[in-house]
Amino acid sequence: ASGTFEVFKKLALGGERVRPDALMLASNKAVATTVAKTPGAIGYIGLGYLSPEVKAVKVEGVYPSKEDVVSGEYKLARPLFMYTDGEPRGLAGEFINFILSPKGQKIVEELGFVPVK
Repeated sequence: ASGTFEVFKKLALGGERVRPDALMLASNKAVATTVAKTPGAIGYIGLGYLSPEVKAVKVEGVYPSKEDVVSGEYKLARPLFMYTDGEPRGLAGEFINFILSPKGQKIVEELGFVPVK
């Protein structure tokens, strides 16, 4: 199961199962595409997949904005982590250094995700 699904199940459904007749799709992109073209459809996706065709809804009166995700006001959010076996070296180290650099964080933000810095 995806991390997005597990967080949704835990935070939105209190650990309960999703209805057996719910349409389960394989990716955030597939959900966003289906919701965009299906009148009345709802789904859950990562923040970076919101678009003018797929609008966010409030959770406990709060929209999912960068500021409210960072502050913890928006409750259906989770951090993403990168793990390495020991100190990252070579290409792995270069990749992590790039992602954490101002240029990398700008790309993260341009893609609709919340930067760490």
